[in-house]
Amino acid sequence: MRRLGRKSRGLLLGALPALLAAQGLPPAPVIPPLDAPTPAELLPLRPFRIERGPGNSRVPFDWRGDRVREVGDVWILEQGAIQAEGLLLLADRIEYRIPEGRLIAEGHIRLEGPDLRLRGERLQMDWGLRSGEAWALQMDLPPSWTLRSGHVAFATLRTWSFDEVELSPCPEEKPGWTAKLTSLKVDLDGFATLWNARVLLGSVPIFYLPYALYPAQAERTSGLLPPRLGLSSSFGSTVGLSYFQVLGDSVDTTFSPEYLSKEGMLWGGELRWRPDLTHQGSLSGETIHQRSLDTHRYRYNLKEVWQREDGWQLTADVNQASDNFVDADFGKGLGSLGATSFDSALYLGRSFTFGSLSLSAAEQRSFFFTKDQGDPFYSAQFPASLRRQTLPQGEFRFFPVPLLGQLYVDGGVRLGRFAYRIEGSSSVPDQSYAWDRQDANTRVHGRLGQWGPFRADFELLGRATHYSSTLSSAVFDPAGGADGTVVDPATSPFQVDGVPATRLLLSSHLRLSGPQVGRSYKEVSVLGYEGELKHVAEPYFGFTETSRYGDAGLLPRFDTVDSFPGVNDSASGERSFEVGLKQHLLGRSGLGSGFADLARLRVATRYHATPIILSDGRYKKGWSSLDTDLDVEPDDRWRISLRRSSDIGAGGSDNALSVDVKARDGGRFNLAYFSTGINRFLVRQQGLQFGGLQRLWDDRVRLEFSANYDFRNHGFASSQVALAYVQPCVAYVLKYSHVALNTALVSGGREDRVDLTLTLRGLGDLFSFRR
Repeated sequence: MRRLGRKSRGLLLGALPALLAAQGLPPAPVIPPLDAPTPAELLPLRPFRIERGPGNSRVPFDWRGDRVREVGDVWILEQGAIQAEGLLLLADRIEYRIPEGRLIAEGHIRLEGPDLRLRGERLQMDWGLRSGEAWALQMDLPPSWTLRSGHVAFATLRTWSFDEVELSPCPEEKPGWTAKLTSLKVDLDGFATLWNARVLLGSVPIFYLPYALYPAQAERTSGLLPPRLGLSSSFGSTVGLSYFQVLGDSVDTTFSPEYLSKEGMLWGGELRWRPDLTHQGSLSGETIHQRSLDTHRYRYNLKEVWQREDGWQLTADVNQASDNFVDADFGKGLGSLGATSFDSALYLGRSFTFGSLSLSAAEQRSFFFTKDQGDPFYSAQFPASLRRQTLPQGEFRFFPVPLLGQLYVDGGVRLGRFAYRIEGSSSVPDQSYAWDRQDANTRVHGRLGQWGPFRADFELLGRATHYSSTLSSAVFDPAGGADGTVVDPATSPFQVDGVPATRLLLSSHLRLSGPQVGRSYKEVSVLGYEGELKHVAEPYFGFTETSRYGDAGLLPRFDTVDSFPGVNDSASGERSFEVGLKQHLLGRSGLGSGFADLARLRVATRYHATPIILSDGRYKKGWSSLDTDLDVEPDDRWRISLRRSSDIGAGGSDNALSVDVKARDGGRFNLAYFSTGINRFLVRQQGLQFGGLQRLWDDRVRLEFSANYDFRNHGFASSQVALAYVQPCVAYVLKYSHVALNTALVSGGREDRVDLTLTLRGLGDLFSFRR
């Protein structure tokens, strides 16, 4: 929404957006806009009332100043100001020739009025007709532009003719870039005509336009935007020319085709709307028929946010693409840590005092490409793409209401339609399966009582779920034996075309906790921390029982309603005992302050008395994994999280460690490590993700990096490094991107990409080089 709803207040602002595409720098890793005071801060408009001078009625304005005199028919004011009909003029000397109605001002001139802010050294004008000339002038144009000219003639305050114009969005005395024009004529009710426009980087000209004609209305106006030029070893020479079209006070669009000499025309555009402050959205996309691959590739996004005053909320986030490498090829490169999202969601709902009502739809799309045909779930027989869709789901939930004592009751109803859309590969045909699901549940929960240091909490859930279709053949055998995996490789978990089924479940959980034990440590000084520490530990014990459903192996497993329908995330038929220990490390700097939760540690495990089916297809009986959760937040700059699950019987563990650090200068660093090893039937994953931003030399140099290292394949799955050198209003950005390709469905299969971009404040990316 760069232009939406923004009215021009400067005299030439209506011409400048279409002429110079006054857009800010794009977000990191491209360097964001430099903060600078706006003209409204530097030169405020002062519509104050000036008292009329005593005993004087021969001049058509009010005035104030130190030295006022009349010499015949000439009225003279020194070191003063005059004001009339919305105009305010300040100068070292103001001379008004009464019979002619002609005004002459000299020295430190400042002229202000509606849509006008001008400074100069000399001004002559007919005060009644508002026509005249000015020399050595400077005009401030919101939001940050400055126009300088040696001379301007104006017939009215709506028509101007400038000679030797210099434009820049930079407030510095020596701006990083400027635009110079031999002549500029502007009719704010018509067009702006310019001759010999040159864009200079310092003193070096980098762009030239001999003549142009643009609309110059003071409101947002339609027109061409500056061309984009570039070179690429993959795509050849690139030329882009965008057109901005106003469709109303709250809607506009940008059409931005780009020609790639080796691959053809890349069509792109964006539509934006903002009817009011609570409603805004955009639709953007790009598409190309790529010559080298003879295939059609595309990417589009829909964003919509609408929050009504009556409480209703509508949000939409739709992301679609032909493949998961289209952004790496034709976009800005990789996203955060190389991840590109293809998930979509739509939500419409409202919360009431007694509950909430919502309607939602969603899609999660996955692409599958692999070099390793030995992986059981990622072989040539696996589809090329899978879409998990909610089409849609309506839900009503009522909030907890008191039942007895400290017990509460809540519940809800879900009615939805779900689907698997399988896009086939060379050996797998396209398939589509859809089914309806109705689910209702009621839950009673709360505290049973407190007996000294011991506390008892209880939860009881009743659930009824109906499926219009089930799997054509059971993937799991509910009557299976001990630990192990009973996945049938010949049975698809996506073929939901069997007979209907209804599942009734009753699930309960009882938790006993306490006693709490703790110890305080006074006047602690460690690792930069000084103050009081308190360590608190609390054991707890839990009992869970969920009734068994005999045809659980036939149910589609779309979400937790199917896989873990009971309380405490329990599976169908679960009878388990849970034991755990919660610990907190609290700290405060002094006696007058409260304790902050600096660190939290939970260690827990379960014993399954009866075998259950886990979401990944394994049977589990006996001791499950030992789970450890650790969160450390000593201050607002550091955050450390550890998640570890260890299989007590068979060995192996799943681990996840993340570290986030924020620097005082705005820099940051994040690190994440993960590994999977419990289930030997699933693909092993082990990787390291890290990224950060470092600012150097008073923020003139910025280094941003992100990487995803795959230990299993001994290489970087994706990485990105951006180095930017920032001058006033100019940024030079060198960016390297890498993405490991397991398919040839990318332009030439190129895994590495280098971009060199010149970004000018107010113009955006003017030139790019890609290799």
